[in-house]
Amino acid sequence: MLKRLFNRSTKTYQVVVEPFGTTITVGAKETILQAALKAGLAYPYECQTGACSTCKTQLLEGDIKALTDFAYVLEMEEMQSGTILACQSLAKTDLKIRVDTLDDGLPTIPAATRNGKIEEITPLTRDIIDVCVHLDEPIQYYAGQYANLSIPGVDTPRSYSFASAPLAGGAQELSFHIRLIPDGEVSGWFAGPDRSNEKLTVDGPYGIFRIRESDVPMICIAGGSGMAPIKAMLEQGAQQALKRSVVYLYGARTQADLYNESVVAALTAAWRGTIRFLPVLSEEPDDSDWTGARGYVSDFIRTIDDFDLAGCQAYLCGPPPMIDAALPILANAGVRGRDTYFDKFTDRSHE
Repeated sequence: MLKRLFNRSTKTYQVVVEPFGTTITVGAKETILQAALKAGLAYPYECQTGACSTCKTQLLEGDIKALTDFAYVLEMEEMQSGTILACQSLAKTDLKIRVDTLDDGLPTIPAATRNGKIEEITPLTRDIIDVCVHLDEPIQYYAGQYANLSIPGVDTPRSYSFASAPLAGGAQELSFHIRLIPDGEVSGWFAGPDRSNEKLTVDGPYGIFRIRESDVPMICIAGGSGMAPIKAMLEQGAQQALKRSVVYLYGARTQADLYNESVVAALTAAWRGTIRFLPVLSEEPDDSDWTGARGYVSDFIRTIDDFDLAGCQAYLCGPPPMIDAALPILANAGVRGRDTYFDKFTDRSHE
């Protein structure tokens, strides 16, 4: 009996991972994603809880045990074709799998660690700052991706999205939007004394949040520092001369939490197609001079005039409650799950 239990707990499986062309060892109680990351693969993932579908993987050979019901985030035809979630899958046999690291066929940019220093910190809103970092050598990334920043005296890195579009040959000047959190270990460090010339490391890129190639309209929904990746993606789209119709809903609490008008003006002026920016304030005092929309940003999705929601792609970034509220509204409006992309920001990982 004890022998059977011991053997079961130490059982491992061999998993061939394409297109990496490598074989990893997966423990009996280890998810495919955990094993892939431990092996150093640039495997796509975001939430690790089965909520975002970023780690969608094609099961080519073998059997797995699902930790959660894939039907919550995958469409029926995807599951019928063998699609699984790597973060919610345990191996029951040796496996062969394939992951499209970016589902539009773009190649994976291997993550790398770069040394850098802070050049400037600029306030953007009441509690969001722009941190400009100069790297010792350029880094390549796709707009929408993120990097892990390590600062002196803090053991655990924090994840922040790139806030500007990359250059063709790689970017050496980076921008990150950091929300200042009360008692936040990392954000408090950035908010401390003048940090100019302070050294830090940037590890990335990670994630697969990015504009997918298409001609259909786009609805972008962001809240707080979720502006950063949306801004970078729209900047990159402008560089590529995209002419897609865009509606951008941005949720904030009060006018003090809105980005400077110059940031939005630069985005809308550069975009080649039609673009509408609609800020929505949830906690603006009733007696203020604000004449714009009030309430939660998700409440305004169905009110957009002259816009084909059912035929659009949706890009969402910001606090989990905002995204969780918006997703069913988008689905009920006809936006397909396969055309919905999001990146949830949490205080701990984006502190």
